[in-house]
Amino acid sequence: MVSTAMNKRVRVILVSALLLVSSSIVFRLANTKSVSGEAPSKENPDAKVFPLASGIGAPSTSHGKLGSSSVRTANPLKELPVLAWSPQAVEKAFASNNNATRHRKMLALLMDAPVEHKPDLADHVANLTPDDDYAPVAWLISRRIVEGEAMVALLQDLHHRPADIKLPIMAEILSQEDHPGAPEAERALTVYLQVSHGYPSNAWQSEVEKYLATN
Repeated sequence: MVSTAMNKRVRVILVSALLLVSSSIVFRLANTKSVSGEAPSKENPDAKVFPLASGIGAPSTSHGKLGSSSVRTANPLKELPVLAWSPQAVEKAFASNNNATRHRKMLALLMDAPVEHKPDLADHVANLTPDDDYAPVAWLISRRIVEGEAMVALLQDLHHRPADIKLPIMAEILSQEDHPGAPEAERALTVYLQVSHGYPSNAWQSEVEKYLATN
């Protein structure tokens, strides 16, 4: 009798645990759909939709080296090597074994490249740039120094960076009028901060600072 009662209790516990896990999975799938599947902002119905990072909504465990003030201070592009674009220069930079400088060379070549070659170079920059040297890319995004598909490539990558890198840049984006990254930046910050200020608005910046100070 005791063994039978214990078996029943074990079965009840297992069923309850399975129900909790199933509910959690259903909730996460529904939440992901509501965030990434949402239509572009009504303020800009033609805006491109950029994929959000899989961990959005949760504090990042990675710590980059970009604060909110870094986006608005000294121009980090001035520290890049001076390189003239050519197919040979791109091939040489990409083949470099020096990971500490390769992404900076690619970024310098992006700045000098013809418009039709900028998207491919922007992809390389996004893939090669480490979190702890992201300030030059942040400057490109926030100052809209690149446009079109090159900007799209950088914005897609931005959404997969740690929170302490991407959130200040998104706040900077939302302080401007007509930035191409604004609809997705607003969507992402609304999920993280659980507030909505629209754009353009400087209110996002203080909200991001408060969030990062406690997460």
